[in-house]
Amino acid sequence: MPRFVTALAIALALNLMPVAHADDIVHQRLNTSDYTTARIAVTDAIIDEGLRVASVSNFGEMLARTDADLHHGATPYRHAEVFAFCSIQVAALLVSEAPERIAYCPLTIALYQLVEEPGHPVHILFHPPGGQSPGALAGLDVLNRIVGRVQQNFPPPN
Repeated sequence: MPRFVTALAIALALNLMPVAHADDIVHQRLNTSDYTTARIAVTDAIIDEGLRVASVSNFGEMLARTDADLHHGATPYRHAEVFAFCSIQVAALLVSEAPERIAYCPLTIALYQLVEEPGHPVHILFHPPGGQSPGALAGLDVLNRIVGRVQQNFPPPN
């Protein structure tokens, strides 16, 4: 009986989770097709965390621009950007654990829309720092808080 209860609890938890994990990427679909508003929500959420956006990489535009020379195929994105930012508290924890953990800095959040996806919902995702160390968990916490703030701007329909 305990195994059944455990299996049932795990099955229910997996079915209720709004987060999809592909490898170690945390991916969620926002309840909007308004990319411009979602983009503003991401930058505002980073600022609300007391951080500053260090750079924004227009990934979709880069793919479109380089296809003529590299012939890698058309971009699947309508819009695709990667927002980079740094939390000095997270960075200090990470590198105090191991100098090589500098590779997890800066933290990034990606935002995209697909050309061929019906309704063009906006997707938000991030790659958390690896492991279960205090620095990795602190980075995951910051990323989850930012994504949570963004999601609050786009509540599910009633």
